[in-house]
Amino acid sequence: MGELSGYVINYGQNPDELTEAVRIDDASVMDYTVDNLDQGTWYFTIQVEDVDGLVSAPSEQVSKTI
Repeated sequence: MGELSGYVINYGQNPDELTEAVRIDDASVMDYTVDNLDQGTWYFTIQVEDVDGLVSAPSEQVSKTI
């Protein structure tokens, strides 16, 4: 994983305002499950963080309906 330190998953039910975030401080993690989501459509982006604390732009947004 070289210079990567982890990821930030941003999510929420409003695609224009992702109000929740999960920080994963292990760049070797390749999957993560967000538990206890209410019914409805949820929107997600992910960002990568390097060892210097620089964070990438958010990925393209994806959604999941529960």
